[in-house]
Amino acid sequence: MNNINSYRVFEQNEKEVKNERDYVLYWMQSTRRFHYNFALEYAVSWANKLNKPLLIYEAFSCQYRWATDRSHTFMMQGMKEHLDIAAKKDLNYISFCEREPGQIDEMFMNLSERASLVISDEYPIFIINKSNQKYSQKVDVSYITVDSNGIIPLGITDKDPYSAYFFRKTMQKQFVEAYTHPPRQNPLEDLENDNEIESLSGVVNQFPDGKKALEDIPTFINTLDINHSVQPIEWEGTRQAGLGMLGQFIQYGLMDYSEKRNDPDENKTSHLSPWLHFGKISPFEIVRAIFEHQPEGWSLDKITYNKGSTGGFFNGNPEIADFLDELITWREVGFHFAHHRPDYDKFESLPDWALKTMNEHRDDPREWTYSYQEFAEAKTHDELWNAAQRQLRQEGIIHNYLRMLWGKKVIEWTPDPETALEYLIDLNNTYAIDGRDPNSYSGIFWCFGRFDRAWQERPIFGKLRYMTSKSTRKKVKLSQYLDKYGDQKSLL
Repeated sequence: MNNINSYRVFEQNEKEVKNERDYVLYWMQSTRRFHYNFALEYAVSWANKLNKPLLIYEAFSCQYRWATDRSHTFMMQGMKEHLDIAAKKDLNYISFCEREPGQIDEMFMNLSERASLVISDEYPIFIINKSNQKYSQKVDVSYITVDSNGIIPLGITDKDPYSAYFFRKTMQKQFVEAYTHPPRQNPLEDLENDNEIESLSGVVNQFPDGKKALEDIPTFINTLDINHSVQPIEWEGTRQAGLGMLGQFIQYGLMDYSEKRNDPDENKTSHLSPWLHFGKISPFEIVRAIFEHQPEGWSLDKITYNKGSTGGFFNGNPEIADFLDELITWREVGFHFAHHRPDYDKFESLPDWALKTMNEHRDDPREWTYSYQEFAEAKTHDELWNAAQRQLRQEGIIHNYLRMLWGKKVIEWTPDPETALEYLIDLNNTYAIDGRDPNSYSGIFWCFGRFDRAWQERPIFGKLRYMTSKSTRKKVKLSQYLDKYGDQKSLL
């Protein structure tokens, strides 16, 4: 429909569209933005086709694994931004903040009873994936999900990519076609029927007013039965804040990206992952903004298929090429893997060579072993590891390069690889603001061999890639980082 590639649209059931009902319902679950949103664009098209108003329903569950003040605050800040926009533009928009388990379910089912069809976001993991499977079977109308996750549509691949190189070949073949068919910047401008939906009042009044929760977010969150020990971060979960971070990166980090991105002291990474994870900003608009800084005379015609190699594809500024490889190849390979593999978060999903080598070395002696609590509280013998964990606890992120070391050392300091994986997933999803994301699972499982190859054999790791704090100290600049997060009482 309209500009949307068929590879982005997924029919979740075989039920009908009921034209006699009141509105088209868009359930905004993962693509939490009014701009550059294929699912919202698709919902607008259906509303126009049926001459119905569009109802946008945005909510969040009060109770799920790894729910914290940090994740809730970030999400609710974005919802408050939407609520203010909706009030100014007279949108049919409901923001619902669940106070007790089950309320979000009942609200959605009540809304769907008056909907001609339901459209939502395609997302391959966690509670969103489960809710799409569940509710598509419970509603009595057509339920459609639309993929707005990345540049390359999820439906374009027919199996899970086993390496970044393999996926990069697909990306290079599909990039120009996908990029030149972007989502509309302001899809709501195309909505033809903007009538107020009068039948909503009875449904909404059954539950406490979501507006009140968003007016005092800390007070509301304090009433929930979630993990209150993980505090909010300084960054705000609004689209405006995400766009501001993009601007800062372009101005201060982009042109030094290749040379300085691995140095924690330089702080040249983009920091965009929180807003990407919560759907506040689109990869399309990031790429568009980045392309504006290609050398004069550069155009899409310069792009040439390069058989999956990292260089010689975009044929512009090499700093830009390196960043786009991270944004597109390395981010989206995880989405495509999870889209094809329901076991994306299971130890058994690792490559055969990795499982074999870890099994052969599972009884190797460990000089150091730590409990989960010791890891969580950054109480290991290694100052650099402790510093990375402290950054994660305090700020909700770990510098990209140190995140790899952080994961590798947990493998070395736990009794077996299964325990290491369990600890890493829990630490990441509890403290990381971009946790519970296909890309963050890629980062964790990469430490265990996913999207990697066999290396020189070593104790404990077998043929997994090996990293040490000692070598990391020699490779990257860390003095300022350790001054901020380090532990002077470390044994090293």
